[in-house]
Amino acid sequence: MLPFHFPLVITLMSRTATLAGILAIVLWSMSVALTRSLAETLGPMGAGASIYTLSGLFVWLVSGNPKIRQQHPLYLWGAGALFVIYMVAFALAIGLASTRPQTLEISLINYLWPSLTLLFAIKLQRLHVRWWLWLGVALAFSGVIWVVGGGNGLSFAGFAHNVLGNPISYSLAALAAIAWALYSNLVKIYCPNKGALPLFLLVTAACLWLMFLFLAPEKIAFTRTSLLELCLMSGSTALAYLCWDHAMKKGNATLVAALSYFTPLLSIIISSVWLHTTPSEAFWPGVALVITGSLLCWSASRR
Repeated sequence: MLPFHFPLVITLMSRTATLAGILAIVLWSMSVALTRSLAETLGPMGAGASIYTLSGLFVWLVSGNPKIRQQHPLYLWGAGALFVIYMVAFALAIGLASTRPQTLEISLINYLWPSLTLLFAIKLQRLHVRWWLWLGVALAFSGVIWVVGGGNGLSFAGFAHNVLGNPISYSLAALAAIAWALYSNLVKIYCPNKGALPLFLLVTAACLWLMFLFLAPEKIAFTRTSLLELCLMSGSTALAYLCWDHAMKKGNATLVAALSYFTPLLSIIISSVWLHTTPSEAFWPGVALVITGSLLCWSASRR
């Protein structure tokens, strides 16, 4: 009989969870394109409400009933509130973008959450890092300023001008980045076992449906294309969050967070094809700065 190597099993489980996190990154790279496309048909609130209703039901069917009474209060209420804030802010930020090219800029602000996750982990998880993590974070933020500023170098004046052109969308994207970074850390600390993800998704959907009923002037009119996009978006969203929660609890959260810096590149490529829009030349130096920063952050946070 072959000996049972318990440490080897633990290592394989951790690697599997880490791979699940990488899959979540790939699936999330589709979210900007699909959310924007659906928002143009169903409206920002109607699109978000429809997406998270269906994805919440998908997660519920796969993971079963969440054991609410067994959850830590800081996870259930703290992480739950952050999750809802993120989802609502992300859906509205993408849907309220003035143009499709601006959607790409706003999505890049949202993708600051990986660097913020590592920053918050220093305090919340007592993560030990090397000094060049700060350089990596600075490069990532510089990439965002470069893109939003119009590609004229680190133009803070251009950055401010573009943000003031649509302050609601840009602010919601920044809020989403902060909320998800905090959520990722709280999940790692207070939810080592099965969480309440389907509940969070359905609460998010309920919030967006209420906003739609009282604030949205438009009515939902589904088309064949929108129904297909809704099923694709909802299914990928459900799978992505299941994979991400598993990675944050059982995998190498630091590595997954660092690799998630590559999400902007994948997202821009997918969005460009799906939305039939060409990114400006400013995107590529900005994305290069973000990716370089990710590699520095990853190396600085390795144990």
